[in-house]
Amino acid sequence: MNKKVLTLIIIVGILILTLFGSWLMWFFKTEHTLNVYILDKTVPTIERNEHKSFNWILNHNRYLKPNGELYDVNKDYYGFFPLNSKSQEFDFRSVRIHEIEEIANTYDMLYYADTYGVYYNEWYKKGASDVKHTQKVYGGLNQNDYLLLKEMKEQRKLIITEFNLYNAPTTGLICEKVETLFGLNWSGWTGKYFSSLDTAQGSNFPQWIVSLYQEQNNNQWPFKNAGIVLVHKFGTIIILEQGTHLNKEIPFIVAKKEAMDRFGVPEMVHYPQWFDITFTGDKNKVLANFKIHVNAKGDSLLRHYNLKPFFPAVIEHKNDYNFYYFGGDFAENSINSNTAYFEGYHNLVSLFNGSNYKKSNKFYWQFYLPMTTTILEDYYKTLEK
Repeated sequence: MNKKVLTLIIIVGILILTLFGSWLMWFFKTEHTLNVYILDKTVPTIERNEHKSFNWILNHNRYLKPNGELYDVNKDYYGFFPLNSKSQEFDFRSVRIHEIEEIANTYDMLYYADTYGVYYNEWYKKGASDVKHTQKVYGGLNQNDYLLLKEMKEQRKLIITEFNLYNAPTTGLICEKVETLFGLNWSGWTGKYFSSLDTAQGSNFPQWIVSLYQEQNNNQWPFKNAGIVLVHKFGTIIILEQGTHLNKEIPFIVAKKEAMDRFGVPEMVHYPQWFDITFTGDKNKVLANFKIHVNAKGDSLLRHYNLKPFFPAVIEHKNDYNFYYFGGDFAENSINSNTAYFEGYHNLVSLFNGSNYKKSNKFYWQFYLPMTTTILEDYYKTLEK
């Protein structure tokens, strides 16, 4: 056997032993029984990206269902279930009015990952660029979803919600009820970073954004660089372009010292997904803020619409009830579910935080993962008392 082959065998052997050892360490981790109600109405594909990364956290930390099984990303949630995309078969699982009290009594916590829903062009016309302004197939926060939130709040159980909790297609009445329930105030604005606003360079840029802007600006679309799109619930649209309005194209999440100490998150991290501009009253605490790095022209444009480049990203309420609002699409992350079964995997991923590593993955490993893990750990300790 030549030296190169022997070296290769040794390397492969070490890798296999390392993976097996990592799996064994995960397998013998302390198990925790935690009954989690997950709601995800935005599941247009079998990947279930809107709640998959939260399931990763549950499984990696060995939070088990009451029957002793790990959480199955494909089955253990309420919302939209894509059965067969080719034949366009689907199902949905929703809480019924007579089940609300029983569910609230049974579950230890709930996580509303996404309520936006699935739309005609998304489900029946695969790959269509115009999704937002087509007919809804299924989605929106409904009265029963709201009543379950209310009951869980009254029972002081952990509630985690995030972006699109009360945005369209949720009705204005339900939106107001949720805002009142948790002391929130949605401005009506949502936004997202796009790596390119140049429609000629790719077809992935949403056509509805271009059409909406052109309707309001004499059929013009002068943007070519990266930028941030802000859309109001009544249709007004703002474009902040790198160089023209922005010093840095990607929004940041800026954590307060308390969040850094409690969750082990960095002071600043890029955030490239959808977000909303939601404010809160004094009864809640802001743990982190979004920051858009505008120049003078961008600041002037925001002020024209009574907006500021700094607004809440993580809102918390504790003591009399346990509530968190994440002002972005935090749970949507590209992640392999199978990696949850290897202890130390997140430490290995941290080694790849160079400039070529996906910014969305940086957000997951550096911010969402440690924060959500700590929230679950702290809450579980209260259940053990």
